[in-house]
Amino acid sequence: MTTTTPGMRLLHRAGLCACLLTLFAVSAGCELKPEYSAAKAVLDPYRSSVTQVVALLEQGDEAEAVSALDELHGAVIEARAILTGQRFSGATDTLSDPFALPAGTYRATVHGDGSPWVKVIPVAAPDDYDYVMIGAEDGSSALYVSDGARIMLEFSVVSGPYELVFERIE
Repeated sequence: MTTTTPGMRLLHRAGLCACLLTLFAVSAGCELKPEYSAAKAVLDPYRSSVTQVVALLEQGDEAEAVSALDELHGAVIEARAILTGQRFSGATDTLSDPFALPAGTYRATVHGDGSPWVKVIPVAAPDDYDYVMIGAEDGSSALYVSDGARIMLEFSVVSGPYELVFERIE
């Protein structure tokens, strides 16, 4: 039986994040696709974060390590959403193009001042829509379960810039 300490779990998570950061570091000198450039811009400020987390753990400062890891985690979630097409932003009422959100359970989080109403419309049955958010304020989250079908997102009652990110919950 293997015993895993909280510090070891943090190092494991830091190692996974390091792999993602390495991917973007290798491509630093290349011409990147627009979505790669956007993800790289999100991750760039965190290039030394894994080293910082490891140093904090070695010093026994688990609370600060967790805080640094939480910041890195947020950046990784945003970069993943950019690369997988699970991030939506705007400043006006709009309807997304149809897309398939892979089957699974997601946390849908909105950021910004837009306070949008977000309607999920199944392409195969547009009358069977559901609201995932209504007047969402900055930082609001809601649970969304996808069956993998093609959907569209309708953003309405928008009062300013917003961003919606779907984060898959494993």
